[in-house]
Amino acid sequence: MWNNQGGGYQQGSGGGGGGYMSPGGFGTPQPSQEKKTKDRAHNLLPATVAEILNATQNEEKFFTGDIEVSQVTIVGIVRSVKETPTRIDYEVDDMTGPPFEVKQFVDNDEGTPDSERVSAMQENTYVRVSGHVRSFGGKRSVVAFRMTPLTDMNELTCHMLEVIHSHAASAQQSSNAMKSNSLNNNTTIGSGDSSGFSVVNGLTSTQNQVHTLIRNNVTDQGANVDQVCKQLRGVPEKAIREAIDFLSSEGHIYSTIDEDHYKATDS
Repeated sequence: MWNNQGGGYQQGSGGGGGGYMSPGGFGTPQPSQEKKTKDRAHNLLPATVAEILNATQNEEKFFTGDIEVSQVTIVGIVRSVKETPTRIDYEVDDMTGPPFEVKQFVDNDEGTPDSERVSAMQENTYVRVSGHVRSFGGKRSVVAFRMTPLTDMNELTCHMLEVIHSHAASAQQSSNAMKSNSLNNNTTIGSGDSSGFSVVNGLTSTQNQVHTLIRNNVTDQGANVDQVCKQLRGVPEKAIREAIDFLSSEGHIYSTIDEDHYKATDS
């Protein structure tokens, strides 16, 4: 994803593959790429509706080039809304293809407290959607686990930049992979420095470490922030909490019993 810390973009699973303009620009993945390709599928890819519709399908998996498209984020305007007690169906239009179906499952029955009810987005509202790519009866859609209205139209421009950078970053990685099958997972984009902008699943080094610890926690309540801080002794607590805020806002993790316990969306 596009990182606010200095404007850097990290290549890899967080953004790689979301912005391909055509599926034919990359060769067959080398053996050393197979694990990276698998890991990318578990992180959010900035994408457009056109790319999702044009992605190739192999059984239940979708690919753009050699990148598996599993979780995506798209930005567009809500054209229609249809509510039921268990689901809200939207048509979201990002102007790259026809209005695209987004399904959001909810639990809004009569006994649900008002404070826990999920309110539907209004028509003609710009939204950011994060969710899983699915195909029902041959029709593709996104099953959303997070939908938020845009508060600043610059977010729309930023999303398109994320898509473009995603394409460029993944193209560069594929080019490098063809030259060498022993790519270092910590290859940095541009000149190396201490900023932490390294290619580790599309996240900075700190974000990746925090995400890994949270994902590996199998308890119902999830990982405790204080325990994460203790396990990452060499990392300042402020940096860890900033990483948690970023991972939460991007849909990688979510809070459970309180704001100090988190689980990964792909765990």
